[in-house]
Amino acid sequence: MIPSKVDDTLPELAPFVHAVQGRRPDDGTWCEAWTVRDILVHQTGNAEEPARVLRAFHAGTPVETRSFTREAPYRRMSDTELWAAFLTNCEQLTEVAAAAARDLSPDTEVMWTGRSV
Repeated sequence: MIPSKVDDTLPELAPFVHAVQGRRPDDGTWCEAWTVRDILVHQTGNAEEPARVLRAFHAGTPVETRSFTREAPYRRMSDTELWAAFLTNCEQLTEVAAAAARDLSPDTEVMWTGRSV
């Protein structure tokens, strides 16, 4: 399910995917008041946002980090669409990170949530 390139770069995704798929979307989680689906929505946005910020920085047009309102479109998706978006976002994050690692110095600082990282 997870492309090998993504699995190599983000090995923590496999246990996450197995844990989520082993539960119902409306099951509760350790994060009080968050369902399994809420966590998947959040992680889908979490994969999208660093890719968006790093892609823009790499292109020479830095952008600000967005708030959690970025999750709204994912909340409206069906479960199937949400899984597809999650995997697509993880794949894009992997591609953007690989390009940045190839083209930028390791000590390059990028603005993330109002601070330099």
